[in-house]
Amino acid sequence: MHKTLSRQLTRELGVPSGDLTALCEELKRLASASDVDGNIAGAVGGLERLLGRIGATYEQYDRNLELRTRSLDLISEELLEANRELQVQLAVREKANAEYVSALRFSDALMNAMPIAVFFKDREGRYLGCNSTFSDIMGVSNEEIRGKTVFELWPSAMAEIYHRKDLELMKNPASQRYEFEVKDRFGKIRPVIYAKDVFRDDRDEVAGIIGAFIDISKEKQQQAQLEQAAHYDALTGVPNRVLLADRMRQALAQIQRGGGLMAVCYLDLDNFKPVNDSYGHEIGDRLLAEVAERLRDCLRGGDTVARLGGDEFVLLLLGLTCRDECETTMMRVLESLKTPFALLGTSVLITASVGVSLYPDDDSDADTLLRHADQAMYLAKQLGRNRMQIFDHEENRRARHQRETVERARIALERGEFVLHYQPKVDMRRNSITGVEALIRWAHPDRGLLPPIEFLPWIEDDDFIAELGDWVIGEATRQTGEWHALGLNIPVSVNVAARHIQRPDFVERLGSHLAAHPELPHGVLRVEILESAALDDISSVSRVIEACHALGVGVELDDFGTGYSSLTYLRRLPVDALKIDQSFIRDMLEDREDLAIVEGVIGLADAFKMDVIAEGVETVEHGVMLMSLRCDLAQGYGIARPMPGAAVAEWAAGHRPHPSWQLWASKCLEHEHLPLMLAQYDHIKWVQRVIEDLEKPGVAPSGEELTNPHQCRFGHWYDRDGHRSFGHLSEFREIAPIHRRVHEIGAEVLACRRGGDPSRAKELCQELLVLKNQMLDKLAALQRAAGAPL
Repeated sequence: MHKTLSRQLTRELGVPSGDLTALCEELKRLASASDVDGNIAGAVGGLERLLGRIGATYEQYDRNLELRTRSLDLISEELLEANRELQVQLAVREKANAEYVSALRFSDALMNAMPIAVFFKDREGRYLGCNSTFSDIMGVSNEEIRGKTVFELWPSAMAEIYHRKDLELMKNPASQRYEFEVKDRFGKIRPVIYAKDVFRDDRDEVAGIIGAFIDISKEKQQQAQLEQAAHYDALTGVPNRVLLADRMRQALAQIQRGGGLMAVCYLDLDNFKPVNDSYGHEIGDRLLAEVAERLRDCLRGGDTVARLGGDEFVLLLLGLTCRDECETTMMRVLESLKTPFALLGTSVLITASVGVSLYPDDDSDADTLLRHADQAMYLAKQLGRNRMQIFDHEENRRARHQRETVERARIALERGEFVLHYQPKVDMRRNSITGVEALIRWAHPDRGLLPPIEFLPWIEDDDFIAELGDWVIGEATRQTGEWHALGLNIPVSVNVAARHIQRPDFVERLGSHLAAHPELPHGVLRVEILESAALDDISSVSRVIEACHALGVGVELDDFGTGYSSLTYLRRLPVDALKIDQSFIRDMLEDREDLAIVEGVIGLADAFKMDVIAEGVETVEHGVMLMSLRCDLAQGYGIARPMPGAAVAEWAAGHRPHPSWQLWASKCLEHEHLPLMLAQYDHIKWVQRVIEDLEKPGVAPSGEELTNPHQCRFGHWYDRDGHRSFGHLSEFREIAPIHRRVHEIGAEVLACRRGGDPSRAKELCQELLVLKNQMLDKLAALQRAAGAPL
């Protein structure tokens, strides 16, 4: 009997469980006896069956209970496992949330640290936010602009432009980039470069606009300063050679379109050097400024007065109807200059000689017109000075010579008479060879080895220049392959003429030359493009430059500073480096205007993240000055002359930097100390000129520049800039007596040389050298006291 049923019957009947069991057994026995009433037996049987069914029910209940218990246990385990997984997921989510918050904070910090103003707008043009740079410039906080439109924040004219640009962007979701002017919180107008684009939601639909702008005020200011320094003469304020060339190009184009007559007048003062030597540089400079003013007064508004340097001026007369007008104007100029100049209490008399070339009578290009006028000016001097001479052009002879030169060059290319020499480029600060420039030479069978100036000017305007340029690229690539096989991996740059780079197949041919030497590393070939050639068709040239980059070919802008470029043009030319023209480098230690241009170009290259290479480094002093200006890459005769390809490896193995450059390797000069360094160079140069005069009479200083310590270039610095900057220092005051003694000994040296006593002159030179070194020691002490690098 089921134990549960037994307990219940015991509880209901009051019979112990053992007796109940016995009773059931007894009833079963009696029911089976034959003499028992059938009804009783049936009742007993029914009772037994009933108890059996009840017991089976209890057993089924027990089984169901056990199943439920096991099910509950399984469910409990699953719930516990689910709870554990939920705890893990919650921990992961908490970590992710923490990382997301950290990322947001980092993003906000990064945005606010950027020097670029950044803002966001929704689809309706309402601001979503901005960074701190935007707030600093525009004078509104992130909270103030959120939810507002441009019409609620900015002046209506500015807001209209912003709104129109936003609508264009939303209509045509392509990034925008344009220059604009914004008014900052102080009311100042700032030039900026804007960049805008759309951002999208998770359904890839446009969700709003992200924009940014950067203040380019400094770049614009630097552009203005560079253009002023590059195109105007610092002493007289009139245009210089560069701007003159541009105006001549414009005038030539105008005459070619509409006719007319132009006069190029080359003016040189007669006997200016004696005036300069007698009265000193200050009077000489004032005289040049007064001459420029008188020249301007003699000309009409549309004419140009330009100074080429020294006492040389060019007058550009436009809109002439006949030669007589030019002659009348030049006579007026000569008469004006004959009137005495009153300068610092001194009356100075001067005359001038003028050479003239007339266009289109002299149907030449700008450079040739200027050269012809120069030649006519020298003829005027030979004929007695203080007069005008018009150039008699022999155009037929020149044209014939050009045709003959081109034809002879074609034959020379077929015969293999052209060769390449290579001039090294170095990093002066790091003492490394950065590359070589391939320079063409003509091994002429009759005239010997000709430099490019002897033949390239005659063929550069002919289509043959492209054929010759293609040979140069092929030969330079072949030579580079030979060096590579020797383990010498030096980048090679080749000059590309304007006509060559404009050829439709230029990039294809360039790629073919590279493909012929697959062993060459990426970037080993570079091309140099003249600045003037790049500006002729800036869009086309830009595409060619991009194609060169795709081939792994770098691009350098050659002779930079001689053209009429601007920041806008330069930004559109994706070149890798600027090469400062050697004309500026060569004279920068003597000509402060050239030095200013060099500084400007270096700053410009730095602003555009370009390398800058100085051409024409001829002396150690040039290199030191360039390193002090943070221009480390250079080439020139002071480093190495062009050499055959076979000599490059030996030169590279034996190359050693000059000790002075090694001293400057870890130093840079602050701009405020630049005049001090130039003054030191002026002192060294003055002494060198005195000593060299013993072998080459005439190169030494003369007049007051020799005898008066206040009239040499060093003296000018000492009395003016030097006194203002360092007059309070004892080291500065100790220089003056030594400097006076230098002039005394220098004058004695020349007096002995002129008096026929060279032995005594040489003895004094030794004393002069001792004084020079004493001066340099004192200048070094001054530099230390002033905190300038030595």
